Amino acid sequence: MRKALFSGIVITLNVVLLPWIGAAQEIPEALRQDMPYSEARELLLHEGWLTRYRDLSQKDKLTGLLSRMVNELGYPEFQDCSGTGAGFCRALFGDGYGQRLILVTVNNEEEPTLFRWWVEEEPEEEQN
Repeated sequence: MRKALFSGIVITLNVVLLPWIGAAQEIPEALRQDMPYSEARELLLHEGWLTRYRDLSQKDKLTGLLSRMVNELGYPEFQDCSGTGAGFCRALFGDGYGQRLILVTVNNEEEPTLFRWWVEEEPEEEQN
């Protein structure tokens, strides 16, 4: 009797939990190159991606495009911007499964537009 009950519990847990184990957040298919960043951001937030904020205690010390993205446009997920060339800026989102979604934008002095994106695993935190 106990063996049958235990087997039933194990099977139930596998059926319920297995689809969640190893699952990953999907990148919305509606993302497209050259779409306004504001639209891409709303789409990602709606699909469950979470912004990965930079240290906002230092936001008054930001300069250039990064200051514009964080302070003026209110996108604290931006981590850095190149100072030359096309002026690429990089934003960071994450999910609950240990993945991070990196978005790169261009045209950041006007309306930021999505240029490129990819998913990578969250780096493991170093233990001292």
